[in-house]
Amino acid sequence: EDSNEGEVAVYLCNESPESIRAFYKIVLKHPTNQAKRYFKTGSVDEMETFTPEGSVKGSCGTTYFAKREKMLTYLNNGTLTLEIHLRTYKQAAESASFVPSNPCSGNLLKGFNNEE
Repeated sequence: EDSNEGEVAVYLCNESPESIRAFYKIVLKHPTNQAKRYFKTGSVDEMETFTPEGSVKGSCGTTYFAKREKMLTYLNNGTLTLEIHLRTYKQAAESASFVPSNPCSGNLLKGFNNEE
């Protein structure tokens, strides 16, 4: 809603019940040239806090990620691929593995194994 006409917004959102502090970067991947990547948003010098689901500021990103025309040139068979980089620094003793669920991979496997 807040983007200018022709601009695409991209945000990362925390849907877990706990805050997450992390460095992040959002990269638009080119479908045929892996060396050609488009990067416009991310944390640079300090970690961002992704507050819990339902909080006022639970997401990080930008309302002006890329022009729509540029993103259309990065489609791969109609699919847009955004590469998300997340990095946290914690003491080994308090480090907890955070791997969000991805129902897409399970659905793809079900569809692949479906002989219909």
